[in-house]
Amino acid sequence: MKRAALLIAAAALTGSSGWALPTMIRLGYPNCVSCHITPQGGGLLNSYGRGIDQAQSMTGGEYKPTEGALVRVLTFNGRTRQDIRWTGQEAASSATGRPWASLMRNRFFYRNATELGKGFRVTAMFTGESRSAARPDKTFDRNIVPGSAMVSTALIQYRPKEGIEIAAGRDLLPTGVYMPDLGVFVRSRNRAGYYDTPTQVKLFWWGKRHQVIPYFFSPSGHEAVGQRETGAGGMAEFDVLGNQKTVVGVNLLRASATQIDRRMTGVYARLGFGRWGIFAEHDVTGRTIQTTGTSFRQQASFVQGFYAIREWLVASVIGEQLRVQRPYREDLRAGKIELGARLSSMVTLSVNFRMQRNMLNDAWSPSVSMAMAFKPVY
Repeated sequence: MKRAALLIAAAALTGSSGWALPTMIRLGYPNCVSCHITPQGGGLLNSYGRGIDQAQSMTGGEYKPTEGALVRVLTFNGRTRQDIRWTGQEAASSATGRPWASLMRNRFFYRNATELGKGFRVTAMFTGESRSAARPDKTFDRNIVPGSAMVSTALIQYRPKEGIEIAAGRDLLPTGVYMPDLGVFVRSRNRAGYYDTPTQVKLFWWGKRHQVIPYFFSPSGHEAVGQRETGAGGMAEFDVLGNQKTVVGVNLLRASATQIDRRMTGVYARLGFGRWGIFAEHDVTGRTIQTTGTSFRQQASFVQGFYAIREWLVASVIGEQLRVQRPYREDLRAGKIELGARLSSMVTLSVNFRMQRNMLNDAWSPSVSMAMAFKPVY
């Protein structure tokens, strides 16, 4: 049953960030800075981003901000941006020799970004959910046990000038492929699941052809005892052709806890070619168990090809692979077909079919999920 539950949880993670748009690189948006308030993306949109959000939906048209006395009060005369959104996923999955099982999961988000003046801003996101779906639990890397509500983002940010921002607080760590699906192998198997939001300090430095993000982090306090990591890392990426559509980069991380050390080296690419594009990431992680001195390596790969059938309708084909050395040997491969539709700036739908194969015992695990996200126009 535990194995089946994990399969269902993985399927239910689809669309966990409310469908951000990393596929916009095909139109010359190499990172999240242009449209999102925070450089890392995944949060509230700025004014330009709201316009893009509306234009890229099926309804199209021009974004018209809501005005009035009540809006001025709720936004403190434009200093605060906030929204409340809901996402719901219905997922069904199985495994070799097991019946199909289904899961309905609802999540509610409140997101807030408030300008304090002189370049300072506070950003927060509160999340409530009916069912949790943590990353796969490993003997050498225990899961965070979430509650029904959590603070997933709580940052104070300072932008002294355009192109530089410092952020401190609780958040997801930066990743090379800005995927909203936190269930992919590369992220969920390298301690980057939905509930992994360590305390951190990070610097964003970006320009027309580059982005560099060094960071330091410490435990959030929700990790398992003995696996509360402290460490540092950094990302550096460059637009090779200078057309805002050919980004390649590296991602390095070094972390240490009482029971285990972790060292990750990753390379990634985000490429856009008109209506289609490619995301790819390959991570190599070395771990050492402190109590026994056992060392082993893990390799995780992710590749996604996507095609914009319409500006609001995107189809994707995804491949994933995970290999872990003895004594925790594992060899998993998976493929996924996904279709995402932005019906309006308020409503997004996503449907996908995923098939996973365990190469060690030849067990097959299919899953199907459908998800919807709703947010008000603000």
